[in-house]
Amino acid sequence: MLAYIQSIIAIILGIISSVTDFKNKKIYNKNIILALIVSILVYAVLWNQIEIMYIKNYLINLGISIAISFLFFYFKIWAAGDAKLFLAIVFIIPYEIYEVQTNNVFPALYLLIMIFGVAFIYIVIETVYLWIRDKERLTKIKELKLEKGELKEFLIKYFMGYFIILFINNIILKFFADFRINNAGLILICNMLILIFIYRIITQKRQALVITLVFVVVNALYYGIFGIEIYSINIKMLILVLVVMLFRSIAEKYNYEEIKIENLKPRMILSLGSVLRFYGSRVKGLPQTTTETTDSRLTAEEVESIKRWSKTKKGKETIVIVRHIPFAPFILVGELLFFILKLYI
Repeated sequence: MLAYIQSIIAIILGIISSVTDFKNKKIYNKNIILALIVSILVYAVLWNQIEIMYIKNYLINLGISIAISFLFFYFKIWAAGDAKLFLAIVFIIPYEIYEVQTNNVFPALYLLIMIFGVAFIYIVIETVYLWIRDKERLTKIKELKLEKGELKEFLIKYFMGYFIILFINNIILKFFADFRINNAGLILICNMLILIFIYRIITQKRQALVITLVFVVVNALYYGIFGIEIYSINIKMLILVLVVMLFRSIAEKYNYEEIKIENLKPRMILSLGSVLRFYGSRVKGLPQTTTETTDSRLTAEEVESIKRWSKTKKGKETIVIVRHIPFAPFILVGELLFFILKLYI
């Protein structure tokens, strides 16, 4: 009974958050807090149905979920509201729903896989659809070609990340094999976050080359001490990272949308090119910079300033924004699939 009631609470929260994300581009804290309060009351009333032996595992799972959610937010993989919604769902779900061994420290990974699996499928379908409709699609493919210098820099940075992850995986597989077997998904997510962090802080080609050479030597020393052993995960990662990078290059071509300035609204996000138009303008209150992420959402005052700018001599009637794809619906569909697979199959 407890599992079914908590599942209903989580689904209702997902539905309400999806509606507000679509309508207002926002997931409201008050809805999340209300759902958590109701969930806590249910836990209190049906306390005798709680599996006491899983409380420690539940807290570890929740703690890792908090860390992953924060890092996803920090690296702009999702917005703060999406992170809080995911954490609320993890809190609401009783641990026994996961039906995994206790040595799996992060069973919420299954929910995360469902969510991002749905999001990835949507992005693939949408990108293919937009690419087919795009009359300039062949031009965009040609634009993906790299010059000799750019190709060299791409390969250096690519192998820098790969050799760093190769060394980390070798250490984990050698000394923490059991943990790796039971937490393969968590290790993969950590690999991804490490790569994102590395590419954030290492931006110069010379730095990347030095670090690449250092980790080539480190890996060679490892193989010299422990012997060469090729793990399938390292080969799969080499291919997967390349495929994802190429797909991302195509998908990014469709991240923008041109709209009339009269239709511009608060919480929309401007492209970098749009912000550059404002340089030199005497209109006060115009955005000065953008990261093209949720950190750069427009305020009502900035929208009014842009509308005033559009009426000046250098102003334009249209502006390019970053397309908003609500993430709450992906969380909703992901949790629905999760509950269906875990509760009814």
